[in-house]
Amino acid sequence: MTTNDVERAERMSRARAGLMALAAAVLMINIMIQYGKPDYSGPGPRGASWLVLIGLWIFILWNGGGMRLGGRMRALMNDELSLQNRARALAAGFYAAIAAALTVYVLNWSTPVSTGDALKIVSGGGVAIALACYASLEWR
Repeated sequence: MTTNDVERAERMSRARAGLMALAAAVLMINIMIQYGKPDYSGPGPRGASWLVLIGLWIFILWNGGGMRLGGRMRALMNDELSLQNRARALAAGFYAAIAAALTVYVLNWSTPVSTGDALKIVSGGGVAIALACYASLEWR
């Protein structure tokens, strides 16, 4: 392991954090744009795209990204602190999803919310918070 490897891993970790922050913002924008539009939560390519998008970001968050990295670089990027940050981010995403579910439940008392929209708010909100939390922890 050389100093260049460590510096490269540090740069790649910051780039990964930036990408996750951007993904969090895009997820939240998607939720707002698609809210109330049944085509985006029904069967078909638009509805399926949400499954792919959420599944992709959960997978990337779960494994730390960098699928094409070698073993040494992956080990440098996914050090103990990074693993701890990812665990904290996943916990934050879980609690955000619970909070979003309860908020949508209460909101539904006065304004009808479709099932598809509610599930997008909960799943997208939870994943976006997890991604944003991970990005902020990695930037420290």
